Amino acid sequence: NKAIAWGLWDGENPVKKVKMPRLNNQRVRFLSYEEANLLLDHLGKISPQVRDMALLSLHTGMRAGEIFNLRWQDIDIENGLIHVADPKSGRSRKAYMTEMVKEMFAAKQRGNPDEHVFKDRNGNKIRKVSRAFHRTVDRLGFNDGITDPRQRVTFHTLRHTFASWLAILGTPIHTIKELLGHQTLGMTERYSHLIPENKIEAIAGLEQRFISDRKVVDIKATG
Repeated sequence: NKAIAWGLWDGENPVKKVKMPRLNNQRVRFLSYEEANLLLDHLGKISPQVRDMALLSLHTGMRAGEIFNLRWQDIDIENGLIHVADPKSGRSRKAYMTEMVKEMFAAKQRGNPDEHVFKDRNGNKIRKVSRAFHRTVDRLGFNDGITDPRQRVTFHTLRHTFASWLAILGTPIHTIKELLGHQTLGMTERYSHLIPENKIEAIAGLEQRFISDRKVVDIKATG
């Protein structure tokens, strides 16, 4: 299509009727609380900064790139807010700090407003996830024997873990969508299956209401 638009191809698109395969590359693995604490503890001994970035992703759902882009002007400790500017979705949003995240930022030496919060060893913006993270994951054996990429623990697993924990706690899907900064609800619905107890409770509540109303009807009928 681009070649036609640019005048590089004359005639009909020869592959316009070919349907692209739909690949299921959605990540399904998320960490348990025990695994998450273990990861943070080990990272803290190797690289406190990588540990802080991992904590931030686990507690806010922020992507690695969003964390790398953070500047001190985006951090509002007093109100517990993080301004996530220029995210992948193209729409800025607010992330909310837990107490652990507040303590983490408060312990750091605050820089100039336009200065990056996390920097590489040369004082520049970080461009990729540190090897310290991958080495720690390997040492902990989180990926031992796992060949499916969707099951392997990566830095993005932390964001997925954040959303999964929220879903298990019964957080509404719309709320999870806003916290993750997803453009569509369809991107967030992958977490809906993690709330089976809520569905069971909903059905139980419906049945209980039905039984209660039935008793009222029976009483009126016999009265």
